[in-house]
Amino acid sequence: MVMKNRSWFLQRRGATMFMMALMLVAGPVLLIGRRVSVAPPAMATEAGASQRLVVIADVHGAYEEFVGILRRMGLIDANLKWAGGSTVLVQVGDVPDRGSGTRKALDLLMELEREAPAQGGKLVPLLGNHEVMQMMGDTRYTTPADFLSFATEQSEKVRDEAFQGYRKFIAANQRVRNVPDDEAAHQEWLARHPLGFFEQRDAYAPDGVYGRWLRTHDAIAQLGDVLFMHAGLDPELRFRSIEELNRKIHSEIGDFDKFWQALAQEKIIWRYMTFEEAFNQAKLRYEAARSGFPISPADAEQIRQMLELPSGLLISNQSPLWYRGLALEPEEKNEKGLIKMLDRLGAHYIVVGHTVLPEHTIAVRFGGRVFLIDTGMLRSYYGGRASALEIQAGKFTAYYADDPNPHVLVGGNGPAIGAVHSLPGPFSRGSQTASDSVKHQDSLQIPRLALAAEALIEVAGRCPPPLLWP
Repeated sequence: MVMKNRSWFLQRRGATMFMMALMLVAGPVLLIGRRVSVAPPAMATEAGASQRLVVIADVHGAYEEFVGILRRMGLIDANLKWAGGSTVLVQVGDVPDRGSGTRKALDLLMELEREAPAQGGKLVPLLGNHEVMQMMGDTRYTTPADFLSFATEQSEKVRDEAFQGYRKFIAANQRVRNVPDDEAAHQEWLARHPLGFFEQRDAYAPDGVYGRWLRTHDAIAQLGDVLFMHAGLDPELRFRSIEELNRKIHSEIGDFDKFWQALAQEKIIWRYMTFEEAFNQAKLRYEAARSGFPISPADAEQIRQMLELPSGLLISNQSPLWYRGLALEPEEKNEKGLIKMLDRLGAHYIVVGHTVLPEHTIAVRFGGRVFLIDTGMLRSYYGGRASALEIQAGKFTAYYADDPNPHVLVGGNGPAIGAVHSLPGPFSRGSQTASDSVKHQDSLQIPRLALAAEALIEVAGRCPPPLLWP
């Protein structure tokens, strides 16, 4: 792991036993590490000094607002076709969830990605935590209207067939978990699986229209001396290069897809479970194995990977998909580490979304090095507004959908780098603090289970240590 807090069990004196357990349980292939899935090459770092870059943050299903800011920046015409010429548009993730227009926003981005090169332009779509959540089946922030946008005339039939498959699954797992199978349970199940639910899940699957596209995206791009990502880079995160982080995230997504499919085939989980349901089901199966329920070494390894997900980059709060420190922590805590990290990477600036601040304006921190551009585009949820950051010839300019005037933040006639008024952390506006502003934002709420070496051996039926929770 590249994380500074490595997996819990690797820090214990049972590390040697763990390696022995892996050889016994999962075979020698694990000794050379997880196979890295095929991923596109990292985003090229070449960008002309005068090339125009436009960066837009979290959309969250706010389709109309998204279209409005694209028009404001001259990137699309009245027919929603690319009109940005040679401009490079960077979208830093979190297109899905919360709003009802996710599907239309994704379709528009996919079309613009195809159209832009004809004019010498380019679209750089990056992964946010919500794209990854959808690929993993975490639908906690998906609205009924969003599910309904995937519904067709066949959705009733699709849902009925899915329910029959679910009944077969719970019947096969009665020894693990006794789930009621009566009319009351059926009605509760229907409420949790609205029309369009299964079509939406299929769309984000590895072979789905959105899942296939999203799995080609990186989490981080570097254009010239600017780094773009969804959430931020923790100066204490251990990694050698941007390429390494992108490869690691692609690898973890590929591993997730494989063990999810394997667990579903073995009926350890149901293929349409949400991530939280599947995580808990895997934990129940692990506990059942401790009580004598038969389990194969291969299944034990798949369960281990599921239960260790919280220590990887897809979920960790240190991940570029989740990290909020550059937005919320005091600058003095991270400034030295940030500058050292940027120098090592050959970069000078970082542009991120993810964290909506109370002012709903693009904020500048760390002496003009960090730009926080999520201004709460989905007004019905955040009370914010659509915005964009333009970068050209060393000048960083903020644009807002409800303001006709551009606002130079750095360069040009704006304040010099050393004179930028950075926001302290945590900062306040009246009685509202940044902590208040994120209380309605993403939360993991997933139990962080770690399997010690002894527990892994036990899963294979060798000894009965207690279940350990960090």
